[in-house]
Amino acid sequence: MSDQPLDTASTEARLSRRSFMKRTAASVALAGASSLLPSIGSGSAEAAPVTQVNVEIDEGQNALPFQWFTPDLVKLGVTPKILGLPFVGQYQKMVAELISHSSVYDLMVFPPQFIGDFVSRGFLRPIDPYFHLFNPRLADVMPVYREPNLYRNGKWYALPYDGDILQLTYRTDLFNDPTEKKDFEKKYKRPLEVPKTWAEYMQVAQFFHRPPHLYGNGIYGQRGFCYAWWANIFAGFGGHWFDGKMNAAINSPQGVRALRVLVEQAKLSVPNILQVGYPQLNSIFLDGSTAMVIQWDDLALKVEDPAMSKVVGKAGFAPCPQRSYMPYSRIMAVSAFSNHPESAYKMAAYMTVNSYRDVYDPACGEDPFRYSSLNPALVKTHLGKPSMSHAEAVAYVDAIKAGITAGYPELSIPGAPRYLDTLDLFVNQALAGTLSPKAALDAAAGEWDTLTASYGVHAQLAAYQDWVTSFHRAGIRY
Repeated sequence: MSDQPLDTASTEARLSRRSFMKRTAASVALAGASSLLPSIGSGSAEAAPVTQVNVEIDEGQNALPFQWFTPDLVKLGVTPKILGLPFVGQYQKMVAELISHSSVYDLMVFPPQFIGDFVSRGFLRPIDPYFHLFNPRLADVMPVYREPNLYRNGKWYALPYDGDILQLTYRTDLFNDPTEKKDFEKKYKRPLEVPKTWAEYMQVAQFFHRPPHLYGNGIYGQRGFCYAWWANIFAGFGGHWFDGKMNAAINSPQGVRALRVLVEQAKLSVPNILQVGYPQLNSIFLDGSTAMVIQWDDLALKVEDPAMSKVVGKAGFAPCPQRSYMPYSRIMAVSAFSNHPESAYKMAAYMTVNSYRDVYDPACGEDPFRYSSLNPALVKTHLGKPSMSHAEAVAYVDAIKAGITAGYPELSIPGAPRYLDTLDLFVNQALAGTLSPKAALDAAAGEWDTLTASYGVHAQLAAYQDWVTSFHRAGIRY
């Protein structure tokens, strides 16, 4: 992609630690909690007829912000009707509607892994022509969430809704306990510290693994997203999805090594790891069963909610060892077949600009993606009540910043949902013990190469290189 995206200066598109911290500090200073954000609209907007916008989104907690902000949206002349889809299986249900050019969806909320497919199939409407209706303030969106996720073929197709990243959450009461520290140092000949490498992580997990009352760590082992916990390790080992000729590289030595590590992590987790998905992974930390977990970063907010957690005040937050993978996230796009594209865009623009009001609410699953949101003073519920103490908020926001600095975005080329689902199937089989890590990834790689051939190797290579270019434009090492 040679076109320079809207509102993007080269200095803002770099994501080194130094420039990231400077950019964040500048945004926080400008924001002053909320002064960076626009008002809802003029009196004439408030008097406008209200248009119903059909919003496709994974059902449950992630749809709540649309409901919370409905009174404000009505003032803008739009009101949401939520059409909830399952978290797993969302892609297939969306395609079943879109392939028939159905107008059932106006605004669609989905993970960026879908966007390559949806743009290539003509399912999305470019939103550049609507920017004059409501400025989406794209320069405030961190490049790691902006460049790979929103922009294709010289046009803007989406706005961000959720900025997912995997994060390490650990028990500070265990890590700071004098006896635990003494025993760990005696056994491993080094201090007990938050792990910065996967080798260190495995030592800590082994040390604290004391079933049935305490388990060393927790991972997502359920079919559907267990691939992301493999990719998190794969990223840290320097893995690439494909080689320079578009052959699958997931079964590289880095890939096989990463899956072996994940299989060992499963042995140091709770029983029935294949049944552990998002809510179960939250629960095993919140009920005090584990010393540490790798989970999406919204877990930290639930940890500090006494209604949800038995470990309030006993948790610390850090980036994942070596590198942090960024699975899922959510973006908002206007259906190419919507009967109300302008209204759908205005709703998306309002939600993305005002995201500071929900990304720190423990009742939903949204996470920061804007520079201006990386402000501990904004760590509040949608009603304005602090969701953490100030010290915990500082530690949490610092952990997000550190993870994003070395973030590794999710695959989003045409066919990405099929590639990733195939990978997930075989990672799950390795976790189940039915295939060795090498056999599992060799099988997955074979299916990836077949899938690439079905799309056309040259077309897929061009799309992949274009996507990697977006990484480099965002300052992402790959």
